[in-house]
Amino acid sequence: MCARPRDEGVAASTSGAASTNRSLCRTLRACATRTFERLSTDHYERDVPGEESYTQFNLQDLRRGHPDRIVIREFRRAEESRNGADWEWWFHSGGSGFGMRVQAKRAKRGGGYDLEHVVRSTGARQSELLVEDALIAGCIPAYVLYNHRNWVPTSETGRAVDCRHGLGTPTQLGCTIVSALTVRAELRGPRPSPARVRDRSMPWHRILCDAPGRGQTILEAAHTAVRDLHERGRDTLRAAVRDQYYAERNHARYSGSDDIEGWPALRDAPAAANGQGPSHAEEAVLGLPVYRGLDELAQTPLSPLPDRVRAILQGREAEPTDERLAGAMVVDLDTPRGDRA
Repeated sequence: MCARPRDEGVAASTSGAASTNRSLCRTLRACATRTFERLSTDHYERDVPGEESYTQFNLQDLRRGHPDRIVIREFRRAEESRNGADWEWWFHSGGSGFGMRVQAKRAKRGGGYDLEHVVRSTGARQSELLVEDALIAGCIPAYVLYNHRNWVPTSETGRAVDCRHGLGTPTQLGCTIVSALTVRAELRGPRPSPARVRDRSMPWHRILCDAPGRGQTILEAAHTAVRDLHERGRDTLRAAVRDQYYAERNHARYSGSDDIEGWPALRDAPAAANGQGPSHAEEAVLGLPVYRGLDELAQTPLSPLPDRVRAILQGREAEPTDERLAGAMVVDLDTPRGDRA
């Protein structure tokens, strides 16, 4: 488990009184460090389990470290649906909150991820199902990446920086989070780069580490961080569509053909062929059913928790929204304004 990483220990006691004084941010940092070290060791020993195992390690440590603040519910699933399952994460305070639909990906030995995975039971791309299922569930879609290699992220948002819960270390990049729209954008190109997706991710603890003096509750700050993550993904997707538009236009100009080998996703919005511009291409793609409503979802204010989440909090039966949902983690952020996460 990730209970005692070398640089940031998680207190052994799991009593309610003890966990109240512990920081969720600090626990997430500790889990990231342990994931980084464990995945590195597993690759070295050539005995690497799937994403579900690392997810279970982290969920167990979060639940043990904060039993008064975190409730986890696992759902029974058919064997075929275990391949490519998601989790819902809900953050709440006083009956209101927001949700995320999360898919985990562990880094391979060389640092890449299986982002092009196809779910056997449906034949559909996992990334597309993640976005579609998130919309149905009223959640913002994201990927959690489990990493084992040091790198310097391309943006300040992605770097492991110091916060009031501890010093920034490269091992905190062991668990990072990125918008599912960023993944969808990368998959639209002829040569998807896992490194570009990784570089646009950020350490997952930064969701629950609001900057001092912002005048927000922890829940408000977390909601802002997740919406910003989603909006960066949307902007990346728009840029990818524009790149495809210009690639298609140039190809048509110099070859006299609409058949663009290596750009299969252009079939979604063949804008150049019919004389439309890049803005039309953006709207055509973002208007597809898989994306429709995600902009509105990101702008939705904190809202009352859905019945299925309240049922989990009350210890009642809760039905998953679909067979691919592995479980739900519900995090209580009900702390007074100005308190630390």
